[in-house]
Amino acid sequence: MRSTSTESPANVLLVDDTPANLQVLGGMLKEQGCIVRPVPSGKLAIRFAEADPPDIILLDIMMPEMDGFEVCRRLKQIDRLKEIPIIFISALHETIDKVKAFAAGGVDYISKPFQFEEVEARVRTHLNIRRLQVQLENQNHRLSQLYQALRESQEALDSELAYAASYVASLIPPPIRSGTLQSDWLYVPSTRLGGDSLGYHWIDDAHFAFYLLDVSGHGVGPALLSVSVLNTIRTQCLPGADFRYPDQVLARLNTRFHANEQYGLYFTLWYGVFNQYDRVLRYANGGHPPAVLMEDSGRAMDLDAQGLPVGLFAETEYVPATVQISPASRVYVFSDGCYEIELPEGQISTREEMIKHLNEPASGPASQLRSLYEHSMSVHGGTRLDDDFSIVCVRF
Repeated sequence: MRSTSTESPANVLLVDDTPANLQVLGGMLKEQGCIVRPVPSGKLAIRFAEADPPDIILLDIMMPEMDGFEVCRRLKQIDRLKEIPIIFISALHETIDKVKAFAAGGVDYISKPFQFEEVEARVRTHLNIRRLQVQLENQNHRLSQLYQALRESQEALDSELAYAASYVASLIPPPIRSGTLQSDWLYVPSTRLGGDSLGYHWIDDAHFAFYLLDVSGHGVGPALLSVSVLNTIRTQCLPGADFRYPDQVLARLNTRFHANEQYGLYFTLWYGVFNQYDRVLRYANGGHPPAVLMEDSGRAMDLDAQGLPVGLFAETEYVPATVQISPASRVYVFSDGCYEIELPEGQISTREEMIKHLNEPASGPASQLRSLYEHSMSVHGGTRLDDDFSIVCVRF
């Protein structure tokens, strides 16, 4: 018989105050390959077990000074010994004695006179059970270590993602709340790192550019591409492109950020440039939802232009368009996550519903955009939208 280790023989502590019983049963167990340590008293049994914990204990009940019940109870109070299986071997046949044996912590009870085949079978069974228990404890300990390592890794990743999300947000310029041209925006990614970016800046004294892009997918990869494109636009670092002309900007971005070189990622982009002197807005669209021009009268007009998503096909042509901007007009540029909201019934809200909401009176662009987001969350019925919610408003 083997112990909990598959390599070493079972270590058996045999406790009986009758020398003949120790000799007979000990000899039989030795023949089966066990290491047997015979002990004539309960006190010695506890001392021997503490010095060298056995794999299993065979324990007599009727012994002087300390009976087997008490020995078992004391062994179970010692942390390093409490899991060792204890089999009572006794001449007591009463049911009450067996009940007391199990109550004290024994795993089995064999009545004398015993058949050695029975003893061997029960010892083998409980050694196997103990071996499986040890294996399970080791596996649980290993799983606990792996879980702790995974938790620490997740905490580190969350910290890095939080830092990355903070960096992405820092690239978006602050709202412009005063002057003849005002702007505001709202960006709520659907995951820790989204694929949308937006921005605006003065190119020169006359021209004001504003834009919003949406990279396919979510997570680290799309966020990195989004940041790269955003930095390219806001630093105007794009050889061969005059940033006053949106069609040139999209064409050069299409060449620089081709999907074949961006792990298959592409993006949509609406880019517009407003000339404050002649009040003409020139814009181009690369597969993005049309922006909306909202006049003071309440009339809404789509600002769309031909063009495929950026990065999909080489040599894509982008056709510019222009529109005259009347005083007190507003232009909204947004991602499809602002209006393709899944409703609890499984339907999808419409772009027309979003435009209608944007046309409602509000105290200012900031409160209007926040109201739109809260409305979207309300109709969605969840804790987070399925796509990035990105919108920028420019008021002329």
